[in-house]
Amino acid sequence: MRWRRTIRRAAIAAVSGTVAVALALSGCSTPVRSVGGPHFVTPPLIHYTSVLWPVPLELVGAEPGSRLRLTATMTSRQGRWTSGATYTVPPSGTIDLATAKPQLAPFERPDSVGLFWSLRGPELSSSDEIALWMRSTTGIRLDAYDGPRLIATRLFGLDGLGLISRPTRVTGRDLQRAAADADSDMPPTAAAPLPPGSPESGPAADFYSARSIERPRTPAVLVFDDTSPGASSEYIAPLLAQFGASVLVIPSGGATSGAETIRAVNAATVSAALDWLSRRDDVNPRRIFVFGSGPAEQFALWTATRFDDRIAGAFGAGGSTALLCLPGSEVSSVFEDGIGAPCVADAGRVDPTTVFPLGDVRGPVVLGCAQRDRELLNACAWLAAAEQSRGTRAGDRFVRVVGAAHPITVPPGLPVQLNDRATAEATEHGRVAFWNAVAAVLLRATRE
Repeated sequence: MRWRRTIRRAAIAAVSGTVAVALALSGCSTPVRSVGGPHFVTPPLIHYTSVLWPVPLELVGAEPGSRLRLTATMTSRQGRWTSGATYTVPPSGTIDLATAKPQLAPFERPDSVGLFWSLRGPELSSSDEIALWMRSTTGIRLDAYDGPRLIATRLFGLDGLGLISRPTRVTGRDLQRAAADADSDMPPTAAAPLPPGSPESGPAADFYSARSIERPRTPAVLVFDDTSPGASSEYIAPLLAQFGASVLVIPSGGATSGAETIRAVNAATVSAALDWLSRRDDVNPRRIFVFGSGPAEQFALWTATRFDDRIAGAFGAGGSTALLCLPGSEVSSVFEDGIGAPCVADAGRVDPTTVFPLGDVRGPVVLGCAQRDRELLNACAWLAAAEQSRGTRAGDRFVRVVGAAHPITVPPGLPVQLNDRATAEATEHGRVAFWNAVAAVLLRATRE
């Protein structure tokens, strides 16, 4: 596991430099053997997964002045994905994809991973997308053509982060036991076996551990699951774990009482989840963060302010910054002791008095919005109200992405939810900016 230790040390060092390069994570690539001819070059120790930040990538040894067509191709049992861009070779004979402006491409700005995230192929179900990009190794081949002649090729094996980080199931009884132990101030105790099929034996959360020899005690992130494509916990949790944080995912839907059936959470469940995390010997209880995207952002921000003495910071994007009522009703989406918390019935009207008191959050806050969000049309207005409520704080980051669409919390580099060419490039750049900000906070927290 030497490579994992190397990447972790590099990533921690990147907090004071460029987060993006250090977080081009595991995987491998296979260069074509070439003696002096055109070939693709990446720096040593830079490895790749399906989650990609812009990293150095060059085509060297090409004929100056020639126009080359670079293509990316990936074939799986579901079909074939392709992308391409044309470049003019400069006098140096080297095309640096990080700085060279592409022509006839689905992206306009220089981007060393543009050929990866711009791949287009068959439409997949959400489960098939997760299996392809997060739970398998995909082989993406870059080819360089001078007219009809193939002059260079390289195969990149991209490992899905789900191959590296796998969750363990946490039951309702586990959370109940943690809450009871916290109330009695007793050491954590083992839960007694439960009969199969009992409500308490059912799944209540998923836990991803980031514990390692170098980091026996880690920060943690409580994730409220957004089940939309590309933003679900199968994408988000493994990436947060790669930043050195353990992750506990709790669903924000499917509550048992008749009133709390869609996109609802219970304060007792959230409190028990925090108890469960705080009482683990591999988690730093003073460094527990919350994360929510899209409709789940409100739950993360509600938790950060309701349990402000236990939360070290908050991350979210694409959602409201006030608590919304359940769709089409005045019923709250958060319940405490069976009583619904005050909520906003009209998400289209931003009332600053309803915004969460984010000034109470003791640690950094990273929030984002997309200018062309079609899921929540006024997402950036909600973000502006949150920023006003928060005030100016060191370590905060408010990411507004001009021209981007809703799914900016999808991890960078993935060709997921980028079908609209008018917004795809801006959305991808928004993903890089948002996740760089999240990474910077968590990587600092791993050193505290």
